Parts: sequence; structure tokens; C-alpha cells
Amino acid sequence: MPFSKFVQHWWPLPTSLDLVRGPADVVASAVLEEVTRFVNGSHLSSKWIPFDSLSRLFESVEVFTNSPTTYFVLPTHSDWTVLWNNSFLCDGYDALCWCLTNNHKLATIHWQSSDTDAVMQAGSLFTARRWLDAGVAERSVHCCKNDAQWEFHTSGEPLPDEETSRYAARRTQDRFDERGLMELLLKMGARPWECSFYSPGAAFRIDRLSFPPSIVCKRFGEFARKRE
Repeated sequence: MPFSKFVQHWWPLPTSLDLVRGPADVVASAVLEEVTRFVNGSHLSSKWIPFDSLSRLFESVEVFTNSPTTYFVLPTHSDWTVLWNNSFLCDGYDALCWCLTNNHKLATIHWQSSDTDAVMQAGSLFTARRWLDAGVAERSVHCCKNDAQWEFHTSGEPLPDEETSRYAARRTQDRFDERGLMELLLKMGARPWECSFYSPGAAFRIDRLSFPPSIVCKRFGEFARKRE
């Protein structure tokens, strides 16, 4: 599957760009509420900032941390809104998505994908969540390398757009990969790795103004990876 130049340049930052179904202003309010709760009294700043491209947004972040200290809520040309944070581990999304579905009844898709080792070992996964009267309904697919072994497992009812026949592939790593994940997202109306998917205008930014010294800070060049 072809990747845009910004994905090549900013790898591995685009390995996770989680999706929330809802208008950007509604999602921004919910994310701010959840991040405020996560940091438990730490001071935050939040504001809408000019937004014209995902590449410019990545470029605007000078410090990356092992636990998110900067969050973005990004508008798109669809009914999806995209989440991104400055974790150099490409981490911190799944818990936020669960809270957005559980506490705000917003449908979410947490995903991560790389066919080669990046900051994490190679693999692709997603968890789609929606609110039902009985609570949060989840569908998860996980196909990831664990040292020398590949692991594959699923849970929940398959999504209507899933190609479940591919899960019968003999080689475990062929059952779900970058191509399979992006094809699924395309069917669901999402193209988070393409610059044209995003709607220029304003993005919502949240920053922790202070955080403990146990949080590790890095520059992009310290963890950047060149895609093969």
C-alpha cells in the first residue's frame, strides 16, 4: 500500500492516529474532560490552534515523552475525528478511547500498525468500541510479533466491513497487516494516513504545563525510524 511522503518522513508517529466518530468540538470537550481526570490536578492549557496539515502539526511539537503530555484533536473531511499525542512510544490511546466510549458514548477505534519493527515490534491491531444499552461493546483483532513468535487473536463480534476470510492465512503475520488494517479503515470512511483526509481550519491542543521528572523527554531524531 502506498504511503504519503509525510508518513515516510514522520515514521513512527503515524502508526497510531485513533478515530472517534463525532464532530471535532464535541470530541475536544470530551477529551479535555478525560485528560483533566487522568492528570489528577496537574495544570493544563487547552486551545484551538490553526491547522493546515498533519505534517505541520508534527513539526510543531518539540518534545516527545514516554507518557503523553500533549494531545491533539484533529478535524477531518468525514464524520470521524482523529486523536494524536506526543508519546514517543506511540502509546496512551487505548485507555482514552475506552473512556470516550464508556463515559461519553462516543464510538472509537484504537489502532496501531507497522509491518516492520518501529518503537514497538511489528504488528497490527485494532479495538473498535461503541456504546450499547448494556455498556461498551468491543471488537478486537491482534496480530503482532512477540520476539520470535507471531500472535493472533480476536474477540467480540466481527465488524460488517471486516474481511474475516484473511484470518485463515497459514502464516500468522499474513492474517492482519498494514494493508488489511488500512483497507478496513477505508471501508469505514477513514484515511488517517493521508494528508487529504484532514480538514484545514483549527485543531484542539491540550498541554500538560508541568509533569514529574520521571517522564522521559526526547527529540524526534532520537526515536525516528526510516521505513524500508
